[in-house]
Parts: sequence; structure tokens; C-alpha cells
Amino acid sequence: MIKMKSTSERDWLVNFGLFVLSMILFILVPTIMALTLFFIPSKLISLISSIVYILIIFLIYKNDLIKEFDTFKNNFKNCFKTGLKYYIGGLLAMVFFNMVISVVIKDVSANENAVRDMLFLSPVLTMLSIAITAPLSEELLFRKSVGTLTKNKWIFAVLSGILFGGAHLLAGEFKLINLLFILPYGSLGFAFALMDHETKSTWTSVMMHAMHNTLTGIMLLSMYFSGALS
Repeated sequence: MIKMKSTSERDWLVNFGLFVLSMILFILVPTIMALTLFFIPSKLISLISSIVYILIIFLIYKNDLIKEFDTFKNNFKNCFKTGLKYYIGGLLAMVFFNMVISVVIKDVSANENAVRDMLFLSPVLTMLSIAITAPLSEELLFRKSVGTLTKNKWIFAVLSGILFGGAHLLAGEFKLINLLFILPYGSLGFAFALMDHETKSTWTSVMMHAMHNTLTGIMLLSMYFSGALS
């Protein structure tokens, strides 16, 4: 049986290689699942793909993540308080940038439109995705994996925010002006990185990311079924 090393036991180049692998799998796993499970609904394929990806990345960082979960569990009050502090800051920045961008573009991001369409067409599967699998897969990649590359808090936060924001621009037709949306998404990613660095646990951002997506999903569904959104 192969024993996976913790991040501190690996060379930097190995950690970088695992980060690159994590990025590649983030794109490759859904593609492979779509080709092999073509006979089931696409929304279910997406959910299965996320679960497979989470399991793979968890195995890569298993030792770290188990240790970090103990830290999270034993210091939950502090993790929640710290996470909430950074989340509120990131959310305010996100709202501000979205308001400014909406004046220029007069529309929400392609990613936001795609999520809304899926949520309104398939609320149960989409809520499972955005509330559970998306926070786990994205935090394992953009916080845990990226965090292995540097010990510097600000480099980690900036790099994590840029990659996280950039990943949310992949949906829909590419337009240069849409690069502006890296600011609101990146702000939240930046905040998630800072809370993890301070609490020394990736599970802090998993919790806050899940909370954010769940509340957003509930709000959108409430507005949709009340007729406020169409």
C-alpha cells in the first residue's frame, strides 16, 4: 500500500507537480466522465465528476487534510469567527465590484447565468452541487493545492484569488470585457485564502464557501419561485 506524504515532507517541485496535476484533473475528469457516462443526464454527470475529483485530490493531500480537520474541529469557534470576518470582507468587495461592473456591462457573468439556468431547471441536483461538491472541489484545488506552493500569506492569497477568479470566467462565450469579473470572484477567493492561512485549515474556507453558495442558492430559488426572477 502506497503511503502518501504530507506537504512538508515533499520537495517543492513535487508539490508544484501535484498542483499542476490537480489543475489538469479539474478539467480532465468532467471530460472523461461526460464521454463514458453519456447515457445519463448531464447534470448528474457533473455531480459524479465532482465527487470523483474530490476523492482523487483528497487522496493526494490526505495527511494534510486529516490533520487540518482536527485543527478545524478542535478550534471550531475561532475558525468560524476568523472565517466569517474574512468572508464578510470578501463579500463586500465582491458586491462592490459587481455593482461597478454591472454599470459597464449591464449583465451578470456568464458563470452566474449558467448557474442560475441549472438551478432553476434542476434545483435539487444543482443545490447539491453548489452547496457540497463545488466548495469541496474548489477549495481543495484553489486553496489546499495552491497553498503548497508558498508559505507567504499574500502571495498565496493573490495567486489563489486570481486562479479562483479566472476559473469562474470559463463558462459561456469569451469576451475581453468579461475579464473584469475576475475582480469580484477573485476577491472572494482572496478572502478564502487568508482565512485558511490564519486558521491553518482548508476546512475553514470549505465551510464558508459552502455557506455562501447555500445561502445564494436559497435566495435565488426564493426569488425565482416568487416571480422576482425569470
